[in-house]
Amino acid sequence: MEQEKILDVEIVTPQMIIFEGKAQSVSVPGSKNPFQILNNHAPIVSTLDVGLTKIVDDKGNLHLYATGTGFTEVHRNKISILVENAFSSAELNSDEIRTELTKAKELYKSNKTAEFEMAVLELENKLKCAEKVKN
Repeated sequence: MEQEKILDVEIVTPQMIIFEGKAQSVSVPGSKNPFQILNNHAPIVSTLDVGLTKIVDDKGNLHLYATGTGFTEVHRNKISILVENAFSSAELNSDEIRTELTKAKELYKSNKTAEFEMAVLELENKLKCAEKVKN
């Protein structure tokens, strides 16, 4: 692939850099709508919702992440994705997530706080990410 068609991408959480590398395209869960970033995308800063972040690397491999809320900045083919948390589909276990999700939903029923609602939303997102890899 031509060098000028490559994007520099990083996914960063408060704890660590989750991904750093070259990509052909990146899809993120924008707060208004999900969107895809390709070579020479207009500069943008956007808030992100809980959702799936997809990276097609420079070799054509798909990297899928369950990401929390945050924001992304795109400028001169460099994409910075800063999120509260991010989990690679490779490290997710559907069975464990289903168990956690059942417990979180029970807790949310008895204590309807924003914190429990976000926990349920993030677990549902992790499950979706884990199951996409199986298909």
